Amino acid sequence: MAYMNKINSLKNRPEFYNSLTTNCTTSIWMNTHVNPDHIPFSWKILLSGYVPEYLYERRLLDNRLPFPELQRRSHVNARAQAADAAVDFSRRIREEEITPVPAGKSDKSSD
Repeated sequence: MAYMNKINSLKNRPEFYNSLTTNCTTSIWMNTHVNPDHIPFSWKILLSGYVPEYLYERRLLDNRLPFPELQRRSHVNARAQAADAAVDFSRRIREEEITPVPAGKSDKSSD
């Protein structure tokens, strides 16, 4: 609720972004402090392009695949363009199933 209240307060008191310290990623991270499982700060939060890798390292994303493969399979642009305005757009962009990695391979690091 704290996060939603913060978002709603922006209507009356707008805040401006600083591309390094106050952006979409850092704002979301700051508002997760209320969660018991709040993830620790990392430089990867400041350089938001590294957030998926950071979440993977923290085991907050599916670790059954090496990170580069998970990232490749998560790229939905082509499926989204093909689905266009379809009523079942959400289902269509998720059609590629992730096949589980054989036992013993799930802890493979992504250097």
